[in-house]
Amino acid sequence: MTTRRTRSIDRLATVVVGLALLAAGLLAWEWRLDLTGWFQQTLRTNGADGVLDSSWFPWAEAAVGVLLGVVGLAWLLAHLPRPTRGRSRIDGSDATGRLEVEVAPLARTLADRWAELAPVTGVRGRTAPDANDLVELVGHVDVEADADALLVGTEQLETEVEQAFPDGSVRVRFLLQGPGRQPRTRRTTDITVDA
Repeated sequence: MTTRRTRSIDRLATVVVGLALLAAGLLAWEWRLDLTGWFQQTLRTNGADGVLDSSWFPWAEAAVGVLLGVVGLAWLLAHLPRPTRGRSRIDGSDATGRLEVEVAPLARTLADRWAELAPVTGVRGRTAPDANDLVELVGHVDVEADADALLVGTEQLETEVEQAFPDGSVRVRFLLQGPGRQPRTRRTTDITVDA
């Protein structure tokens, strides 16, 4: 579970590394095929030998290694799963006190309520990992569900949440899946044949 900021940094780093690899590939291709004549045919390493033999190079190499280690450690720590508080601050909080709602029990209650109001089965309520104020309700549409009954029940629950939390401190996302597995039943039918 990562934050939005971490995901944004991941995307940016992926784009930068991808562009760097693409540029390196194009340069290697140019060096091999010599299409534009940018590179000399003879490779001279005199300057590299001078840098490697200098007294400052081991210190610079060590500093770059430590810097890369710190960046890698920070990257790993940013991707550790963080437990969500499971609380959302609601309207009425001020300097005298803070009003909060426990979102996890609310998610279970809203799941039960959605199952009552709409033709959905197997409803589960959960909190979103990166948003304390978002409750996700996941349910399977009933096999014989009427679309109008489904819409009416869902809109009713949405209205109830808006009335309970008019400041928008709790939001609900409805995720509707196809019909769940139906239990198999064995039926026997007696047939009589008149001879």
